[in-house]
This record gives sequence, C-alpha cells and structure tokens, in this order.
Amino acid sequence: MESTAPQNVSGQSRTLFSISAEIGELTALLDEIEDNDSEGEQLITSWLEQLGEERDRKLDNYAALISELQARASVRKAEAKRLSDLAAKDEKKAEMLKERLKYFFEVNKLKTIDTARYKLTLAKNGGKAPLIVDESVSPNELPEKFQKISVDLDKAAIRSALEAGESLDFAHLGDRGSSLRIK
Repeated sequence: MESTAPQNVSGQSRTLFSISAEIGELTALLDEIEDNDSEGEQLITSWLEQLGEERDRKLDNYAALISELQARASVRKAEAKRLSDLAAKDEKKAEMLKERLKYFFEVNKLKTIDTARYKLTLAKNGGKAPLIVDESVSPNELPEKFQKISVDLDKAAIRSALEAGESLDFAHLGDRGSSLRIK
C-alpha cells in the first residue's frame, strides 16, 4: 500500500461529515484486505485511529463552541434583563412626573404652556369613552346579546383518548424529537 496517513492538502480543517465518510470508506477497505496483507492492514488501522482522533478533536471543539455560545447567551440575557429593568424604572419615573404635571395643570386650571423646548397641553383623551361595567354582575346573568361564547378544543382529552387507543380522524400522536446533551 502506497498511501500513508490522512492528508489535508488544502490546509483547511475538514468537516465531521468528511471525516465520518472517510472512516466509513476505510472500514470497508479494511474488510476487503486479504488475511495475509498485514502491512496494508496496519496502515489502514493506523489511518483509522488518526481519523478517529481527528473526529474526536472536532467533536470536542464543537461541544466547546456550543458551551461558549450558551454561556454568552446567558450573559447577554442577564444584561438584557438588567437593561430592561432599568428601562422599566425610567418609564415608571417618567409616568409619575407626567401625572404630577397633569395634576399641576388641573389644580391651576391651565390648558397650554409654551416653554423654551416644549409645548405642554392638558387635553382630553381621544377615542371611545371608557366602558365601566359592574364587576359584581356575573356574565351569565346578562342577556345573551351581551355575552360572548367561545369553544376551544380540549387537547388533554384528545391526548388521553389517543393514548387509550382510540382512533381519531382529526388527530394523532406524533413522534418525539431528539436532542443532543453535552455534559
């Protein structure tokens, strides 16, 4: 046998799929070697070991990258939550200050004030007038024209029926997916 070990002439790292394909080809070649060709068998066995090591390094690097991305995502989520909390506090403070200004305008019977940068106006809200409903009255006690009825499917009952072996034309249980766990 003339070839030695796996060569990557382009200098680029190989994909897991190309490494796996080469391992498969070499395993098939190893099966075809005649019993008396120990040199060829040794060469292919050595090559397979090197490919296995390369594959394992590649898998380890994949797992490390996944772990790094998950850690970065956690840090970014925490930072986003921190910034979101700060934004919510700022919005709450701004709303409180607007309410105080509104109260000032109402107490002093002001309609509009022009400042150096802003024009402040106390105005009525637009849109429909607020609807005030007596919450102590049950919707069931109201006339039908003031009730809204909705029907939803009961997924738990459908699942139970299917799991009990009942055949339903409109539903079936699907296959569970798979996931990769990195420990």
